[in-house]
This record gives sequence, structure tokens and C-alpha cells, in this order.
Amino acid sequence: MLKTLRKIIFWCSIVFIAIALFSITIGQYLPYEFADYDIQNFFYDTIILGLPFAVVLTLIGTIKKSNTKTKNIIISVSTVLITALCFISQLLLLFTLGFGVWTTESIIYKHKSDDREIKYQLYDIGAFGYGGNRIVETKPFMKYWILPIEIDTATIEKSQWILVNQQGDIKFP
Repeated sequence: MLKTLRKIIFWCSIVFIAIALFSITIGQYLPYEFADYDIQNFFYDTIILGLPFAVVLTLIGTIKKSNTKTKNIIISVSTVLITALCFISQLLLLFTLGFGVWTTESIIYKHKSDDREIKYQLYDIGAFGYGGNRIVETKPFMKYWILPIEIDTATIEKSQWILVNQQGDIKFP
């Protein structure tokens, strides 16, 4: 029972590390974005705070009585060094992933037949203000993500869209 639990913890930690590394590397270059800022914030907070613990939890599966004492020491030291590297990289990631998100200022159009929307968005970089703007057509993808495609509202077929001009996530008094 204990051996099975150790294997489950070990492999869950490995999967978590793989998802974390994918998210902060290759995932940053994919065109998909989180549909909700709160979900995005929770996801990256979990990744950043959980990565060092996942690395330490891999010790459960790698340190064994059957290994030589030297091998276990090497595994322990390398794990401690990797965990320290994770903590240092967290500081850097806080400034790259923790700031900067496309925020919807207004929803301009909604499509008549599906869930697509055309939005005016600002790139919100927190205390540093706004770093740009864009008009995108958003296509929902698997409930929690959207595929934003930059669009020119002068070229859309207006008969397919309903003009709504709704206030977005930025609230003005």
C-alpha cells in the first residue's frame, strides 16, 4: 500500500512538472489564451508555487533503500539544487507571467449563430499602465480558453453580427 502511494505521488509530481514546464515555455507561444483572468491567475499561481514542492516530492520515488548511499546523496543534492533553481526562476516568472494580460474594454459585436465575439482589448501591465490595444474575434475553445484572432471591423460581414457595445472587464464609473 505504501509503495503504491509513493509511486502515485512520484508520478503525479512528474506530470505536474511536465505541465509546468510546458506552460512556461512552449505554452507561451501557443495562440490560445485563458477565457477568464481569475482562472489564468489561479493556474499560474499554482504552477509557480507548486513547482518546487513537486520537485521535492520526486524524492519519494527516487530515494530507495536499494540504492547505494552515494547515489541517494547525489539524488538528494541535485534535487535540492533543482528546487533552489525553481525558487530563483519563480522571481523571474513573477514579472513575466504575473504581469501583462489582455483585458476586454468592450465587447463590440456578438455573432448571431454561435459564441464568437469581437472585442476591443487593452494589454494591462498592472501598475505600469497599458501596453497596447487590439480588436480581436474570440472563438471559445474547450470552455476555459479562447482563440483570439486580430480582425478589422470594417471588413466583417455585418449581417452575421449583432452590434452590442457592452462594457467589458474594465469598469468605468
